[in-house]
Amino acid sequence: MALATSGLFAQKQTGGEKNLEVQFAPLGGSPVSISGIRLRMFNSEASAIRLSVFVGGSTDATVTAQPGTVAGGDEDRPELYDTDKSFSFSLRPGYEKHFEGTDRLSPYVGGELVFSTTTTTTTSEDWNGTNARPEEGAVWETTTTDGSTTFGLNLVAGTDFYFADNIYLGAELGFGFAKTNEKDSETEVSDLDRYRAANAIADDTEVEFDPIINGSSSSWGPNFQGTIRLGWLFN
Repeated sequence: MALATSGLFAQKQTGGEKNLEVQFAPLGGSPVSISGIRLRMFNSEASAIRLSVFVGGSTDATVTAQPGTVAGGDEDRPELYDTDKSFSFSLRPGYEKHFEGTDRLSPYVGGELVFSTTTTTTTSEDWNGTNARPEEGAVWETTTTDGSTTFGLNLVAGTDFYFADNIYLGAELGFGFAKTNEKDSETEVSDLDRYRAANAIADDTEVEFDPIINGSSSSWGPNFQGTIRLGWLFN
């Protein structure tokens, strides 16, 4: 009865509040997820400025060679790894126009700009000597870096349902355009002498790694936020 009474008189925004949100997919593999932090600032009951920010990254190291003694050698080969690292940042400023709805329902339309960038780095370890000193094995690395940058614009429509004072569930869909520019892939090695030795390149040969141009892509059309938003208001 207390919950029913609370929902019956649930209060939505009146102007001047701020709010934060968390997103969750109750039927998905990850029921609770934070794909960014969204802050809204209500100028009045009917308008709000919004800003979504995401910063994150990951590191994944895979063993590619077990430690052991190399046949015919005096040194033990160390454990070798391939390491993948990624970094992502996105910024989505926007504006919402809210309509009267009902005491607990706040429908809205709006728009947002989209900017995001990602950088990925793959580092592969190897172990060998040089042509002059094949017995002096050492670990050296090959590193490849690439990524992408995206710019876009979304027109959005959604609704917030206040089931308790200043606490709501929301859903949103939209129509937008986005263009992604792929960064050039760049490769470098930590030890050119051992790189030459591993690839049977003469010692006096100059080695250059030209960037690989990866191009761009663009898309437009309807989009849907496949999660339910849970938010709360505060002053």
